[in-house]
Amino acid sequence: MIEPFECTDCQTVYEPITFKGRCPCGGYFLPAARVRPLSAKDILSDTASLWRYKEFFLPERNEDWKEITAGEGFTPLISLDKDNPSILLKLEFLSPLGGFHDRGYAVLAAMLKHFGADAAGIYPKTERERLAWRTYVQRAGIKGCPDEAGAEPYDHPFFLTGIQTYAYEIWEQLSGKKLEFIVLPAGDPSFALGTFLGFKQLAESKLIEEYPAFLLMEKEGVTTENLSSFMKEQILKILELTNGERISIAQAEIIQAQKALHSRAIKSNEDDAILYAGFMRYYRDHSIKDQRAILPIGLTNGGL
Repeated sequence: MIEPFECTDCQTVYEPITFKGRCPCGGYFLPAARVRPLSAKDILSDTASLWRYKEFFLPERNEDWKEITAGEGFTPLISLDKDNPSILLKLEFLSPLGGFHDRGYAVLAAMLKHFGADAAGIYPKTERERLAWRTYVQRAGIKGCPDEAGAEPYDHPFFLTGIQTYAYEIWEQLSGKKLEFIVLPAGDPSFALGTFLGFKQLAESKLIEEYPAFLLMEKEGVTTENLSSFMKEQILKILELTNGERISIAQAEIIQAQKALHSRAIKSNEDDAILYAGFMRYYRDHSIKDQRAILPIGLTNGGL
């Protein structure tokens, strides 16, 4: 069951059936809270996708996801190598369409279908993502043309709900082991926010004792100043609450990181190398050997 949404600016409350994505005042919404705590017994263990957690977020008795899913989520978690067993890579390049955004688009499409809404006005920023979004719109059979320019989906609470599954998967895959660090791209704030909200639900359900530190990496000279004030505020809160850091990476470090990943036969691109380079510098500077960290690989180079 989904609780009502409350605008973060004017505090107006909306029932899910009347929810439109943004408040008329211009304010934003975070994913609605869950009525009861998360529980391992609610996981659909025979479902090898993010929908194994559908009881965590999907309205009761909803089976629309079976027609919509392309098998997104529940990506493998592997160690970097035998010498670094505590550094773990989550293989997002095995996503069926565009990458980690598949999580958000699949859940967004399922929620829109459930509440009888359409896809009009939702327009991802890249052609690759637009193709993935069109695929989910078609699979859901919902109306609206996702080819007309409109609002980006990344701060939509239904999209963020899909990203939360990244945190659920990590918690389940670690089987109770503590996670000290999670490494994410500063340029994709919805990934950081959705993941944080997932860990927040896990903490509130007493399934984890504390948050991992969020380490947000970006290429030197590349800024994210075009972020909305809402996203900027949320990212600052995440860094403060998790004792995280935002780190800039030089081109020379990125080149070395690409070589290191390729030498391990890990499918990767520059975005992945930025995360790896930043974490390895942090790893050396803070002497954190044997503390567990997770880096996503292939955020935007999924199956398409």
